[in-house]
Amino acid sequence: MAPAPGAFTVPPDTLVRIAATRQRSRDLDLLHAALHSRRLVLFKALLARVGREDLPRDARAAFDRDWRLLARAESPAPAAARRLLDHPAVGGWIVDALNASGPAGLAAALRPLGGIAAGTALRTGARLDATLSTTGGALVVPGTGVQNARTAHVRIRSGPRGTLLTPVNRPARSVLLRPDGRGAGAGWTSLAVLPGSAGRLDDLGTGHALNAQVRPRPDRAAWLARWRAAVALLESADPWRAAEVARLIRSVVPMTPTDDGSSSCTLRAAPWAVHTAFPDTARRFAEVLVHELAHSKLAVLADVVALHHADGAAVHRVAWRKDPRPFDGVLQGTYAHLALADLWARVAERPGAAPAARRTARARREEYRAQVADALPVLLDSDQLTEHGVRFTVSMKQHLTSLGSGSNSPYALSDSLSRDGDVR
Repeated sequence: MAPAPGAFTVPPDTLVRIAATRQRSRDLDLLHAALHSRRLVLFKALLARVGREDLPRDARAAFDRDWRLLARAESPAPAAARRLLDHPAVGGWIVDALNASGPAGLAAALRPLGGIAAGTALRTGARLDATLSTTGGALVVPGTGVQNARTAHVRIRSGPRGTLLTPVNRPARSVLLRPDGRGAGAGWTSLAVLPGSAGRLDDLGTGHALNAQVRPRPDRAAWLARWRAAVALLESADPWRAAEVARLIRSVVPMTPTDDGSSSCTLRAAPWAVHTAFPDTARRFAEVLVHELAHSKLAVLADVVALHHADGAAVHRVAWRKDPRPFDGVLQGTYAHLALADLWARVAERPGAAPAARRTARARREEYRAQVADALPVLLDSDQLTEHGVRFTVSMKQHLTSLGSGSNSPYALSDSLSRDGDVR
């Protein structure tokens, strides 16, 4: 595995553009490079933990085998491998493994590494011939799909033309995966492509720990139809924002609302994945996509630049949540709501909009502007921001001002984003 690059420097103008929620392509390149560097650090931390843990002999042998396979799978095309290694589900898996309890917990958490190696080989065309362990009889290939092998081991044979997965002692359940990720064979289920993007609908339960769970499957057709409608709304109102969604979101993971009422969230370990309950309207879905994508961008940025030095005490009140929030939650929420204020400002001013639609969009813009304006003093009047954090927050304030203001409106949002969570 390639060494992690050195420390990243974020130019002031890049910080300002990201703060305004509408960064340039080169700014995203920096964020992607930073995410990859962080991912390599986590892989090395995992390797170090395995080295010092008293694992069962068979678990250690399986890890050593899968680690070597991953290195071999990466070597023919490191750039292609990088896209798999940076997948949100892989980040979630590494953190779960690092947090696993004791040798037994770590041994169980390490099993999906073989599927990561298989997914990497699929992207690089590496030639592999090895036997992998399954988890509960299933082999997860992140970002691609799940093989219900119904056996403890699967033989993988891969090359430039694709990957053959053959359950040991069950050759009739072999699966052939093409380099484009499409698969065919008994027991294989692909992740559905989110139309018009490189992302996938992860409705198979693999979105975090890479362990396919047995649970009722969501209505895939309904999710894809709602995605199409949401992206169409964004394209008609804000083509730039629609292109950002299509480019950056790697997966949409269906979830059930949490105990605190949140219906969507972003996992800090898995940026570019949107975890959400089924949105009741296309507009609601569009808002969730923009909201959670903002969380991902800020989560990646915060791994590069220290924006504050506050602890995790939940002591701050904000307009979009009933419960007190930690300082980082205020910063994250302010940024996400600024992205929504920006979206509705552009919807309100789009050419050809009907007067009623324009009034409604301005009302939504004003609600989000008010929420951001209410939270900015919490940030700026504190002594918790770093120099970079001050520049970032002042830039948010300047962008909020640039969005304009309107008169008090009788219109209110019926589905306020108070149901959405911060980064976890």
